[in-house]
Formats: sequence, C-alpha cells, structure tokens
Amino acid sequence: MKRNKVLTSGLGVLVGLTGIFGLAACGSDDGGSGASAEQAADVDIAEDLENARTAVADALAEDDSWAQIMLASDVKAPTVKYGLLVVPYTKSDAASRIQGTVNISDGKYTIDGDSAATDQTWQIDQDGKITEVTE
Repeated sequence: MKRNKVLTSGLGVLVGLTGIFGLAACGSDDGGSGASAEQAADVDIAEDLENARTAVADALAEDDSWAQIMLASDVKAPTVKYGLLVVPYTKSDAASRIQGTVNISDGKYTIDGDSAATDQTWQIDQDGKITEVTE
C-alpha cells in the first residue's frame, strides 16, 4: 500500500514537471528575430516561399553539392543549365517576385520574395522560418 502511494506521488510529480517544462518551452522567445507561426500565417506569400524552399530542399536531398540552385518556370524537371541546377518553380499571383537564384553555403540558404499586395519583402530559410526583410 505504501509503495503504491510513493509510485503514485512520484508519477504525479513527474507529470507536473513535464507540464511545466512543456509550457516553458512553448513560451520561450527566440529573441524576436523571426515571425511567429501566427505571423507566418498572415504572410500572403508564405505558400510561395514554402514551395520555393521545398523545391530547393528536394534538389539538395538528391545532391547536396550544389552551391546555387535556380528556380525557373521554363523547365519541367530538374536540369543543368548555365552550370546551375535549375528546378521547376512557378510563383502565384500573390508574389510579385520570388528570388530566382538561391545561394547555398554549408547547407544554409534563404529565399526572399515580394508581396504583390503589400510590397513587403519576406524571407524563408532552409528550416522554413519566415521573417520580414527590413532595410
């Protein structure tokens, strides 16, 4: 009987501590350097940026030796042109511009684009983090 009470109490403390650590992790701040998930949802070109990132990530998954990858609407499949890997990508009307040539250094890259509606420039990194580009 006493052993069950100790186990139950220990389990209760463990569950409580797990909850506290979970809440602390959810509430942590990354220094304000990026958009929150809620802010990213408000970015009208988020889907364009995510699709561009996916195109680059998929190409790098096949061959991570590329230092530059070009996003282009005039190819149907990944191909090498001008010494670059060119992958298919077409932006939506939400974006007035999506960066065409992506520079990759040690697996890290960013892709930026401009909103057609607001003229704001947004950037996505290799991890999918979207931030506003300010001058």
